[in-house]
Amino acid sequence: MLISPSPYAAIYPRQYIAYRSNVHTSTAEEPAITIDGDLDKPFWKDIPWTEDFVDISTDTPPSQRTMVKMRWDDHFLFVGARMEETDVWATLEQENSVIFHDNDFEIFVDCDGSNHNYKEFEINALGTTWTLLLNKPYDDGGCEDSKRVDPVNGYDMSPLIRSATKVYPNDAINRPDVRNTHWTAEVALPISKLMERNELARRPSDGRQWRINFSRVQWGVKVNERGEYEKTPCCQSCAVPGTAAEDNWTWCSQGSVAMHLPERWGILQFSSSTSPRNDEVVLEYKEWDVRCCAMAVYYAQKGYYNKEGKYTDLIESLKPFFKQPFLLHGAADVSITLTKEEGFIATAKIGALTATINQERYLTVSRDVVGPPFSEKA
Repeated sequence: MLISPSPYAAIYPRQYIAYRSNVHTSTAEEPAITIDGDLDKPFWKDIPWTEDFVDISTDTPPSQRTMVKMRWDDHFLFVGARMEETDVWATLEQENSVIFHDNDFEIFVDCDGSNHNYKEFEINALGTTWTLLLNKPYDDGGCEDSKRVDPVNGYDMSPLIRSATKVYPNDAINRPDVRNTHWTAEVALPISKLMERNELARRPSDGRQWRINFSRVQWGVKVNERGEYEKTPCCQSCAVPGTAAEDNWTWCSQGSVAMHLPERWGILQFSSSTSPRNDEVVLEYKEWDVRCCAMAVYYAQKGYYNKEGKYTDLIESLKPFFKQPFLLHGAADVSITLTKEEGFIATAKIGALTATINQERYLTVSRDVVGPPFSEKA
């Protein structure tokens, strides 16, 4: 919910309130509930779903619905997802495969809003998973840290993470003779692993806000002459509909076919309540404008660099490069310093908040006065 007028209101993301678990027996090593893919268990009763997913970059409505719900406790963030699907199909069985080569469900978490060291989790209908950490977005030279690329020392959430899927009806998967209705994914993400390498991250508490998004990768399938599923070109929202690319359906629109734009992800708000209350309110993400202004400078600098081969410390030189949706905020005080590493550090100040960003999209926010974070209730 955005209360004050904002030049970035058109891209203000969706928000979700995650209620605290009503089961209090989780330990750091073991969640309080059995993770089995069943979202009809009492643990999930009365917990609201998110809005239906949208296409990642267009206004084309997805052909099948996807929704998510969340809870949390001191040790885990619980995620339940429901994917409508008439033909549940999956092939990958090796852990830490590139799961999006199958139809899948994906979770992205940036617990300190820095755009760096965020976590990604993917799962297919067989329950095969891929867990990774991105030190920074791919467009900024980021690289995957995972057991897939480094089986010994790569980032992983094991053995703490728990995940499972369930296929309806009757666990019928890869069965063209059975018309499916949907499949579900249930995940317990260890908070300690979500916060790993995020020095500014703060643990969940009442009113605290993290950045999160979800994606569903959907390939077209057909039944071949052997009576088995195989991929077939039928992209719904591609520039040329019916091509061989996949569809990408997300909770929050990314504005382009790119999940690795953490600045466009949604807002997860933690609540100490164990169920929805009539007086529970979605808190305004008060850092939104100053963060978007910093991103505006970042994108303008990238445009300037593409033309001139260098960055600039002159805001006047950047003015032709500010583009929708990240225009320069009229009330912002912006300063830019060039670094010895041929990069830049820019600050954008709006009111009591100052956002700092560099050429690698690393973004932090500070405030002038000492007090509780904006994401907490007074």
